[in-house]
Amino acid sequence: MRLLMVLVLVSLPIATARPAEPEKRPAPKPVGLDYYPHVYSGRVMLINEEVIIIKPEGDLRTMPTSFHPDGTVKEQRLYVQDNTKPPKTFTFSDELLLHNGTLPAARRVGLHVSAPTGQHKISEVRSGDFVFINSWRGKGIEYCTSIQIQRRPGGKVPPAHWDDKTTYKYRIDTQMNAEQAREEMMIATLRRLKVLAP
Repeated sequence: MRLLMVLVLVSLPIATARPAEPEKRPAPKPVGLDYYPHVYSGRVMLINEEVIIIKPEGDLRTMPTSFHPDGTVKEQRLYVQDNTKPPKTFTFSDELLLHNGTLPAARRVGLHVSAPTGQHKISEVRSGDFVFINSWRGKGIEYCTSIQIQRRPGGKVPPAHWDDKTTYKYRIDTQMNAEQAREEMMIATLRRLKVLAP
């Protein structure tokens, strides 16, 4: 009986399992000209007690999403930072000035004091640093509300706020400096192999 069952099963046509084809979604449309990204990345050209000037650099992309009232996705758009634009000036927000220990000369709008975990103080930023910032626009002024130093060519990214309360492995400066060291080693190798110009 068992032999008969095995023979019957063996004689059944074997269906070849095809992998399911991935669902093809249309590429998201770009954001409109009136879209304000609230994030920015680039090289610090100038910094003082009141403003920071940043030249756009890096591959910054975000996917702003709008939702229906029931929580389902209504629409996704794509924002890609335009690195051909000239350097942009941001005024430091009161929150960032307070975090830095600098009392603002005059209180401005939008002061919300919170613990800026993983962010750096204004006083820790240097010209030439590659930074990622959050920003907002109010009354025609663009404000920088938080700064994260991501690279410091020829130096080390300093510890971020609350990094002393995090294990060494998960600190912002540990991660950023390790990435920078790998990038610098790769560039040095490519230059040694004459793939990149010195």
